[in-house]
Amino acid sequence: MKEEYKDFIGIYDESISIQLCNEFVDNYEEAIKNRTFIDVSEVNETQVLDQVHPSIRQDEVAYIAPLFSTMYPIPPVNAYFVFLKQCFKCYIKKYNVQFDGPIFNNVFKIHKVKKTEGFHAWHYEKSGRHVDRIMTYMTYLEVPEKGGETEFLHQSLRIEPIVRRTLIWPGGFTHMHRGNPPLAGEKMYITGWFTTEPANTSAIGEL
Repeated sequence: MKEEYKDFIGIYDESISIQLCNEFVDNYEEAIKNRTFIDVSEVNETQVLDQVHPSIRQDEVAYIAPLFSTMYPIPPVNAYFVFLKQCFKCYIKKYNVQFDGPIFNNVFKIHKVKKTEGFHAWHYEKSGRHVDRIMTYMTYLEVPEKGGETEFLHQSLRIEPIVRRTLIWPGGFTHMHRGNPPLAGEKMYITGWFTTEPANTSAIGEL
């Protein structure tokens, strides 16, 4: 794995295997076909609801809760968390980050972004009812031929999407960001948060 750091943004290339990337992509398409993904357009059994206005978000998004989701089998999720944990440990070692209690990772999202789509509004993750989000992570599974960068406002930085690349950054207002639209091709990525308060203390995502 290759490490790089820019303005408290950790960039980890070749962070997961290409086989695992492909497995997530294949599982996603199968879940769409079988309608086993979590519907976030209305309140569901997971109590997850995503009401972002379509003028801001124009992509497919599914929430994955590893403990009870039917969308992905446990083995690839466990394998992904092993890779992600390595990146997280590199990040906290680099910046000497210390936590008083355990950090959890109980839910993550899969985004599929087609040409011209994406989450274009500037935003940050630790806000509103999500004050427990300490760090944010993202892993690119599929990338477009052109465009689709992750852009950070205050850092004046655009990070190119590359398959197997993982990013980790602080969840607060210092790292306002947005997803630029793919100009040719499609993008699929995982994103989620390291939080201080778990939804379930027995979650497999505990670090």
